This record gives sequence, C-alpha cells and structure tokens, in this order.
Amino acid sequence: MSENQSGVKNVRREIAIVAGPRDWCDTRESWLARVPRKVNTVTFRTVKALWYGEISDPEHWAARDIRRAAELIEARHEAAKLASQYQQIAGGMRETDSDFYRTEIDRLERLARIIGGLDSA
Repeated sequence: MSENQSGVKNVRREIAIVAGPRDWCDTRESWLARVPRKVNTVTFRTVKALWYGEISDPEHWAARDIRRAAELIEARHEAAKLASQYQQIAGGMRETDSDFYRTEIDRLERLARIIGGLDSA
C-alpha cells in the first residue's frame, strides 16, 4: 500500500468517526452529509472529494479539521468509558462497605461527574 493510499484510508476512517454509525436508511451521500454539520469549515463536496480520494493529501486543511473533530469525538468516548468505570468501582465499594470506603467513593463519583461532563460539552 502506498503512502498516498494509506493517507486516504486514514482520512476515510476519520470521516467515518465524525459521520457516526450508518443507519439502514442512509445512503453514502446522506451519511457523508453529516460531516459538514459537525465540522463547520468543510463542505459536502470537500468531504466527498476526501472520501473518494480526489483530494489525496492527508495534510489538506479539510482533512486536518476532520482529524481534529474525530480526535475530539474519540476522546469524549474514552472519557465516557472511564467515567462509567469509575461509577462501577464506586458502586462495588458502596456494596462492600460504604462507611469504610466513603472518602474513595466520594472521590470516584466526583471524578466521574467531572469526566462525564466533558462528554456533554
């Protein structure tokens, strides 16, 4: 695989992250049209050109903007998973001995709220 094909493949992956899961009723165009709604600096035509390899430069300004949006989405997903893990740990500590682990439970729940707040931003 050439470096050019690898760059197009990475841009496609980032576009897919930003566009989100494809529903059964989505056409490829309707699915790709979600990206400009989430990344205000790109147009549908630019996204389509990136998807089909008409713009093959992985450092194109639109590819960089989409990459930033994809990284932000992935970071929010990771933060939500971490907040959920903290909630589960706190719940287990509460079931074991809520009086003994009170300080740790409060700390974990506070961290989960802070981290979970990043997901809604």
